[in-house]
Amino acid sequence: MQSTPIRDAARTAGYVLDDAQLAAAEHLEGLLDRLAANVRRGPRRVAHGAYLWGPVGRGKTWLLDRFHDFAGGPRFHFHEFYRALHAEVWARTGTLDAMDRALDALLGDAPVLCFDELHLHDAGDAMLLSRALRNVLGRGVTLVATSNYPPQGLLPDPLFHELAEPLITLLETELDVLPVDGPVDYRELRVLDTASAAPGWRGGAALVPGTAQQFADAGLVPPSPREAVAVALGGGRSVRALRASADVVWFDFTGLCAAPVSALDMLTLAERFGRWVVTDVRPFAACHVNTQQRFVSFVDVLYDQDLPLVLTAHRPLDEVLAVPEGHPAPPDLARAASRVRQLRQTAHMSECT
Repeated sequence: MQSTPIRDAARTAGYVLDDAQLAAAEHLEGLLDRLAANVRRGPRRVAHGAYLWGPVGRGKTWLLDRFHDFAGGPRFHFHEFYRALHAEVWARTGTLDAMDRALDALLGDAPVLCFDELHLHDAGDAMLLSRALRNVLGRGVTLVATSNYPPQGLLPDPLFHELAEPLITLLETELDVLPVDGPVDYRELRVLDTASAAPGWRGGAALVPGTAQQFADAGLVPPSPREAVAVALGGGRSVRALRASADVVWFDFTGLCAAPVSALDMLTLAERFGRWVVTDVRPFAACHVNTQQRFVSFVDVLYDQDLPLVLTAHRPLDEVLAVPEGHPAPPDLARAASRVRQLRQTAHMSECT
């Protein structure tokens, strides 16, 4: 008889799974049962797994995390995995078994790997990830991944899409591809009101337009100009912060997102600073697409690390993040906008009407 730990966890949390979530939960519970059976039979492993894809807010990460609660093993976000993999492979450049040894360092002998938000917009990422996941599955590791894209939607740029075909074929043949695409964005149902308090990401806020009183209400004192500091990124590079202290880092939106700061740099900064403030988010319609993408990347990183973020903008963020049809925009902007909506929305009405 199949166990039902993920469905039990949903009931305990008061969640009613929709049809797509229920099908995915049942499939993941089947994987848990097979993993348990493999343990009883001995060290032999059978490569298998699942690829959960669908729009933002459909519960993919919640399902992955509940699976991970019971299966154990490493769990990575895409940016975190790619940074660690690249570093481990680079450290072994010139050796024939560089990928094998890099994955030994990252995974050990774990029978399971959980991988959140698999997305590809770079040809180099596609080739490295294809090699890595082929190796992972060749070891008999059970892989469970989430994505906003079906496999064929990875690396959508037609100039480079063919470079992702080996990875796409691997995912489609080795994993069960499961749509988690119900009609409801559950993040929209969990937006906090201004009186709510929560830890982590949901303890952040969107302040419009970011008055002194709004900062005071959030327990923050704006920095003075003399507190501006260059924050080291590594390799002799730095990014200018309005303030950087032990507990909070302040950035101006343009100073952070228009600077040559990569997603991996964002991850390094998130490991150093536990609370973030980013002021004066500019209308995306007037921003270069690279600036928009850096905003998406830092939202992804802070959300995955569950760090509180305070944003300020002169208009409601849904308006600020909107990009007119036909204008360039990063492919994952909808995910970032959905996550930002979970922040407490605090507006000074005399400034916003």
